Amino acid sequence: MVNSIKHKVIKCGFLAELNEDLCDKLVQVGSFTSKKKGEYLAVQGQPHSRMSLIISGQVSVKISANGESLKVAKLKSGDVVGEMSIIDPKKASATARIISTDAELWQINGEDFNNFLLADREGGFEIMRELAKMLCKRLRTYNERMLHSMYDERDHYLEQDY
Repeated sequence: MVNSIKHKVIKCGFLAELNEDLCDKLVQVGSFTSKKKGEYLAVQGQPHSRMSLIISGQVSVKISANGESLKVAKLKSGDVVGEMSIIDPKKASATARIISTDAELWQINGEDFNNFLLADREGGFEIMRELAKMLCKRLRTYNERMLHSMYDERDHYLEQDY
């Protein structure tokens, strides 16, 4: 079963863009795990140092402030959560929770990830480039959402009858 999961990982998310040998080496450094609905991968404000690649299942990502919660993403197979914590080790900036019945994940902790990058600098560069592309795509998506939200709010304000 691990081999079938491993094959899925190699074709999944940012790892799919890496050459198979590099991907295989990185996958061996991490571990496979299953999570049940309702389990947390990260909790906003708590220490966190693990990246999770979603092989199957769905994860809800929310941020909270002043007792209010905002869903910022619904992640699925191929998506990554916790990547910021292995690049810039700070407390979790959001809460990530399994929302599907079950989820299969490949995970790697920050120390193992950094040791891998240091041991294979050329491969590490390729991995970081793919992670950077993924983060850029997310940032563009969030910027677009904020822009739409700003215009929706402006239009709502202009439609008011004063």
